[in-house]
Amino acid sequence: MTKVTLEGVTKYYGTVVAAEDVTFEVSRGEFFTLLGPSGCGKTTTLRIIAGFEVPDRGRVYFDDEDVTFLKPYMRNTAMVFQNYALWPHMTVFENVAYGLRIRKKELGLTEEDIKKRVEWALELVKLRGLENRYPLQLSGGQQQRVALARALVVQPRVLLLDEPLSNLDAKLRIEMREELKRLQKSLGITTIYVTHDQVEAMSMSDRIAVMNRGRIIQVGTPRELYLRPKTLFVADFLGRSSIYRGELVEQSGHEVKVRLEDADIVVKGVTPAESLPKKVAVVIRPEVVKVGESGEPGDAVVKGVLEFAMFVGEKIEGRLKVGNLKLLVYLPNTLEVSVGRELAVTIPWRNTIVLPLE
Repeated sequence: MTKVTLEGVTKYYGTVVAAEDVTFEVSRGEFFTLLGPSGCGKTTTLRIIAGFEVPDRGRVYFDDEDVTFLKPYMRNTAMVFQNYALWPHMTVFENVAYGLRIRKKELGLTEEDIKKRVEWALELVKLRGLENRYPLQLSGGQQQRVALARALVVQPRVLLLDEPLSNLDAKLRIEMREELKRLQKSLGITTIYVTHDQVEAMSMSDRIAVMNRGRIIQVGTPRELYLRPKTLFVADFLGRSSIYRGELVEQSGHEVKVRLEDADIVVKGVTPAESLPKKVAVVIRPEVVKVGESGEPGDAVVKGVLEFAMFVGEKIEGRLKVGNLKLLVYLPNTLEVSVGRELAVTIPWRNTIVLPLE
């Protein structure tokens, strides 16, 4: 297992800043995800770790070894790409064995050694028996497993994955999330994963680094980032929420009161900031809103008209019009609701997040 450290990594493409002062540490055996919108610098950062790109500034370390200018093949990493990059004229066995054959002399491997390693990798990804098929004879999920087996067979120090599930359908993507997580934990391999999918990142990662415009915005566990975001960007990017502009009324430590703009409503909430400016943003997650008027002191009770409702199986997604505000709510799937119905809901203050307005 290898620790990966980036210190002040910066990369320019002409006048475009692809990565700026990127600094983080990935612990040994950790599943670490770079999460952000398209063009935020996450793939560039991953390619710098792999050695495909050289930073203009900064350093990359594997444990205590400076690998910033080390060639990719000397780093002993393996990368799984978004498009899998399988050789169409090679069988599954040949695709998985390819990396070993290139390094056969360097690693001192015999053909029997290669055969055993390939069988081990295919067993890991549950593809035994498909050794003689070609990529075009496989489903998308099977192709993804071949690419994963090819990466694992070289027994890399660090496994790098760049949006590997984005080409799969929704159901298969969920299955592969579980499979990837199981494999990573059973092998104990340090893994750095790139995605723009928030659910994917939160369901798989030990920790996540949220990126935007080439910079790391916040690093933390999925729970920390979702429940206690430090910036409005992180709060908005991770999950759905209602976000309102407001004016700070009172702050006592991390407990605050805010008057919402466009509505004569004062809500109480919590903030990670030691002190807030006058203009703030209030973030309310739809799953924390409760139907009815029960709650603890400090909770806000509001009434509104349901102007949209959509049954999605495990819940009803709704939008409540409260004065001039629109409030997203998740209602129980057993509740009989109809558009135009008036509802009273309670907003728990402990789950209401107040952040500086960006």
